[in-house]
Amino acid sequence: ETQHNTTEVTVIPNCDFCARLEVEWPAEYDGKTFLRGWAYMCGPHFKQFGVGLGLGRGQRLVQVVH
Repeated sequence: ETQHNTTEVTVIPNCDFCARLEVEWPAEYDGKTFLRGWAYMCGPHFKQFGVGLGLGRGQRLVQVVH
């Protein structure tokens, strides 16, 4: 994968958009939205609201265990 397209996290947060619907669903991305904010997003919400991957745009979350 291209540099800056992924970021390592120890805990996968929930999708911010799903949380607004009172649904707990794991996020797959941390990214900028076309709504001008940043959010944790599941795959479908990233496709709907995300602006892409890369530095200053968004990263796919990769869980690591330390």
